[in-house]
Amino acid sequence: MKIDPYWRLAIWFIIMLYLLFVPASQLPSKPFLQIPNFDKIVHFGMFFILCMLSFRPVKQFTPNFYFWTPLLTFVAAIVLEYVQQKISPSRHSDVYDLWANAAGLSFATFFYALFVNKKWLERFF
Repeated sequence: MKIDPYWRLAIWFIIMLYLLFVPASQLPSKPFLQIPNFDKIVHFGMFFILCMLSFRPVKQFTPNFYFWTPLLTFVAAIVLEYVQQKISPSRHSDVYDLWANAAGLSFATFFYALFVNKKWLERFF
């Protein structure tokens, strides 16, 4: 078993944990570029990347990786939203954040199925 697909996933997961659990007082008070619901775009992007980086490790263990990868990342989304609510007094869970997470991992699954099995792109994920 190679370690290569795991280090990217581990680093991204650590970055996500920081972004999800940083106190609200340390977040920018004005949204980036004044985009409405910018936090939902961030959630979409975080879980898009998480799902994309999870495909190769999961693919090593099961031929049903198109089923298991989105399922595992969705479970992670649920757990992270729940934990965010429980341990951070300044942050809260939001069902719309969970929907953005699910949209990100759904789009990642679609993107992976269409493009990443191409040899030129597979090396990145």
